[in-house]
Amino acid sequence: MISIKRTNLEQLATIHYGAIKNYIEQSNPKKITELDNAIKSCFGANWDFKKLILAKPYQLEELSRVYKWKCKIDLKYFETLYTYLNSYKDIKFFTLDVRQEKIQYTAYELIESLDISVCPYCNRNTIYNIQNKKKRTSELDHFYPKSIYPCFAVSFYNLVPSCKVCNKIKLDNATKPYINPYDQRFDFHKNMKLSYKPINISFLYETSGFNLEFNFSQSISSNEKNRIENNLNDFELKNLYQNHKDIILELIQKAEIYNESYIDELFQNYEGTLFKNREDLLRLITCGYITDEEIHKRPLSKLIKDISEELDLL
Repeated sequence: MISIKRTNLEQLATIHYGAIKNYIEQSNPKKITELDNAIKSCFGANWDFKKLILAKPYQLEELSRVYKWKCKIDLKYFETLYTYLNSYKDIKFFTLDVRQEKIQYTAYELIESLDISVCPYCNRNTIYNIQNKKKRTSELDHFYPKSIYPCFAVSFYNLVPSCKVCNKIKLDNATKPYINPYDQRFDFHKNMKLSYKPINISFLYETSGFNLEFNFSQSISSNEKNRIENNLNDFELKNLYQNHKDIILELIQKAEIYNESYIDELFQNYEGTLFKNREDLLRLITCGYITDEEIHKRPLSKLIKDISEELDLL
């Protein structure tokens, strides 16, 4: 799993809210007042339509604990809104007012704005928008399933771009605690590291010469560890990553070839021509992105980054 970390997430959430609000105001202005009342009756006087759409992951978790089943009928309207948002048809259900111009807003635009190329749950399957046809290869996973929590159906931080496989797995395990990729309380990159353990001392340079291990930080809380283990086990990440031991083998081999002095020499020879900076060179060598902020750009970058760090390639 990887986190969805963007400096402009709150801005994107506000744009998301504005598009939904515009649609409701144009079609049924009184509906927002009705929703406000239903939300207050369910979650208390401090909550309303806007706050629910913009609720952060920790707030959604708190609300999920106090959700009242009697609210389900009143808040079913949010599922209708999601149907509109998720439409593949070229129909302007939601619009944004930008410089006095009406711009369509759907799940396509939402995923485009997040700039995610790889499923955050598995960090293996690519997810991207087909721009010339405005189609998606991804799905939007409801972190809290809309079948159980219809009120969260269009809440920004409840909509996780994912591959079809991971979305199906999440659906089959709807009540289990996982880590929401938007949730900044949990540091998946720091608290769970992938490493390799040699099992064939005589010859390491073959895939049978080592095993892949999943190591937790000693300071990790039991709550976070339980969630991470659910992610690893239910999404079958342990088996999935074991199938890519050839990538680890290549990194082990590269660590022997590209020692620090050789990397320095390459950078000095090609800085400004082939490489803008040292990160460009290291990405060429490892075939993965090397910072937590960029590992969403290429499949298996979490695996590559962790093993490369262990091998002192980074």
